[in-house]
Amino acid sequence: MEGENLLTGGIDRLKEMQESLLELESYKNQLSSSSAEEKRLATSKKDLEKSMEEEVLATVKKRRKEIEDTFEGQIDKVKAKIKKSKDKRDKFKNAKVSERIALETAPLRDENKKLKQEAKNIFRIKRIPSIFNTRIFFALYLPKHFTDIMAIMGILLITLLVIPCAIYFFLLGEQRISYLIIIYLISAAIYFAIYVAISNLVKDKHMEELTQVRGIKDNIRVNKKKIKGIKYSIKKDRDESTYGLEEFDENLANLDKEIAEILEQKKEALSTFDSSTSHVISESIRAPYTEKITAVSEEHDKAYKSSADLEEKVKALILKIANEYEPYIGKDLMNLDYLNTLSNIINAGNATTISEAIAYYKKGMEEAGIK
Repeated sequence: MEGENLLTGGIDRLKEMQESLLELESYKNQLSSSSAEEKRLATSKKDLEKSMEEEVLATVKKRRKEIEDTFEGQIDKVKAKIKKSKDKRDKFKNAKVSERIALETAPLRDENKKLKQEAKNIFRIKRIPSIFNTRIFFALYLPKHFTDIMAIMGILLITLLVIPCAIYFFLLGEQRISYLIIIYLISAAIYFAIYVAISNLVKDKHMEELTQVRGIKDNIRVNKKKIKGIKYSIKKDRDESTYGLEEFDENLANLDKEIAEILEQKKEALSTFDSSTSHVISESIRAPYTEKITAVSEEHDKAYKSSADLEEKVKALILKIANEYEPYIGKDLMNLDYLNTLSNIINAGNATTISEAIAYYKKGMEEAGIK
């Protein structure tokens, strides 16, 4: 009823306004529910898509690792064979090296045995006690090498320092510097007495024989150095052709080739997986998800359309109320409680039009002292 004065209307116009407000409230409630459903479906779709991608990634990663682990397991087995073969090769080579050392040093070792026996024979023929046929004796009485000097220094250190200090600190109940000096002098005297006695009884008496044995020991020393040099040279020799290692080397070469073949197979398997198999796996996982996502998307589209329609209805009603009712009633009073009050006034016979009902309402409020 465009152009008609709303205030001249009666109970029917009030019912019309009430119905418009109730309809607006209903549309708003429907819009709220529809919007909530739209949001829920959007979240559900997003969760499904996330779950799908996570399952695809996890499954593809797991299957790829299974392929890698299978090939790595085979490689580890071959590596274990290589280690075992190398250990056998090293053991065999070491045995051959030892044989070669024994063979090439045999003349020198035999010569040393003869020289040692010759020295023993000299001591036996000249009735020199065998206890003097030692390295320490010759170091003390016929020193010739740096090691002899070191042996002399060690013996002097023990005799003139270690023994006196041990007696002084551990055996004496009372410790005085004078006691230490006395012990030192006694130790030195005993040492030099024994040294001079052995020198007089053995060295001076058998100087010629001892000098001869000294020469023999020098020859033994030279031979030992030669033996040591031969051992070092053989161990450092890179030529392994004389040790018969061909069978081991052939086996190791075959094992290395086997590892190379497994690595190539692994590379091909992973390439096939990445280019083809992974896509098949992804599609098989996505298929059931896609059905659910499509269904949810359709429901979401319906909810979205419903929300859009409801928004238009709400908008249209709000504009209608703002255009047709609020200018007469007032925006702040355009509510169901106020309209119900006006309806009750007319129904009670206190007014026939909306304008009269409003005037009656205001008068009652003034009488009640409410502005």
